[in-house]
Amino acid sequence: MEINKYSISGLYYKYKNCSDDEIRKVLEKVKVVLYNGLVDDKYYPLSKEAMAKITAKPRGASLSFDVFENKQLEALEGEYEEYMRFAFLVKSTSRFFLKPDIGEIIDQIPFMELLHIKFDVISMEYDYNTLPDTDGEHHIMTATLLTKKK
Repeated sequence: MEINKYSISGLYYKYKNCSDDEIRKVLEKVKVVLYNGLVDDKYYPLSKEAMAKITAKPRGASLSFDVFENKQLEALEGEYEEYMRFAFLVKSTSRFFLKPDIGEIIDQIPFMELLHIKFDVISMEYDYNTLPDTDGEHHIMTATLLTKKK
C-alpha cells in the first residue's frame, strides 16, 4: 500500500482520535483477528483473555502476535471477504518493540464506516514500514475490514 506525505499527515491527525468508550462500542459489534500471512494465509481470532484485556484498556493492551502460537484457536474459514484495506499509524515506546493497539487501528477507520458499521471483522497484518526521521518509533501498518460472505 503506497503512502504519500499527505496520507501520513492524515494518519497523524486522526491518531488517538477515538475515546476508549468509542473503541469499546466498535468492539461490541466486531471480531478482532490477526492475519497469519507468513505461514498459512489464515485469520485467527484473539483469545477471550486477550479480548478482555483489550476491552478493559483499549489503548494500553497490545495486539499480540502470540496468537499464532496458540494451537487451540481455530482459524476463520472462508466465510469472510475483504471489505476495505487501510493504513494505520503505530507509535512505539521503543524502536525495538512494535506494539500496535486496537485504538490505533480504529482511529484510522473512516468516520462513516464507524457510524454505520457494515463490517464484521477487523484484521491486523504483519507488514510495517518505519517512518523516516522518527528514530524508529513510528510505523505504518495495514489493517483489513472483512464482511461475512453473502
